[in-house]
Amino acid sequence: AVSAVAVTLVSAFGGGWPAQWWAGAGLSLAALLFVVRAVPRETRGAPLAAGPDAGRRRPGLARLVAAYGLFGFGYVITATFLVDIARAAPALRVVEPVAWLLVGLTAAPSVAFWTWAANRLGLYRAFALACLVEAAGVAASVISTEPLALALAAALLGGTFMGLTALGLVGARRLAGGDPRRVLAAMTAAFGFGQIVGPALAGLAYDATGSFRLPSLAAALALLLAAALVATLDRPHGNPAERGQG
Repeated sequence: AVSAVAVTLVSAFGGGWPAQWWAGAGLSLAALLFVVRAVPRETRGAPLAAGPDAGRRRPGLARLVAAYGLFGFGYVITATFLVDIARAAPALRVVEPVAWLLVGLTAAPSVAFWTWAANRLGLYRAFALACLVEAAGVAASVISTEPLALALAAALLGGTFMGLTALGLVGARRLAGGDPRRVLAAMTAAFGFGQIVGPALAGLAYDATGSFRLPSLAAALALLLAAALVATLDRPHGNPAERGQG
């Protein structure tokens, strides 16, 4: 949200794209200094704790890693080309100046909201629900040329992608069954692969069709598949005694 306002202000004072990048760099440096001071000293360099089932990985880890990769693919096309989608249709240009502001304002409370949802629904059900909500936003960005649809797409993207990141990594730690670093590395690799494939595929599709509709709908489908992969992971695992305790 702050970056969207900064870009608008730099443009209003006649600054071009280099000035906008320098403004972004300055904001990033300020954020870095704030975070370094905000992190409690006793947690700096602390070893990662083992998961609750130390010594053995729980079933479903491969499904979560796959779902996290699909999420990386599913969100990144809209996140990358949202402004281009707004700019392409005259009716949507009214949303262009505020699209990223909407993403930021809805992202700010999203982790707290989806953490609350996970406490009520179960972590993996909350992840699946967030995937469904994000899929609706991704689809909304291309199925209508109404400004309200694109504004909704921006809000739903902002309201889910950070929450999904948090839930996915917490879920991976739960399933790791020991030192979670290798599992978190696999999650990050899957997510990164999705992020690489998404924009590349969208660019090729746009060159061929002149529209982001096809890759965006494919991204929405990927998010639906991600939801299906993790929706049942909250069911108890293990022996009958463990299931009884669950």
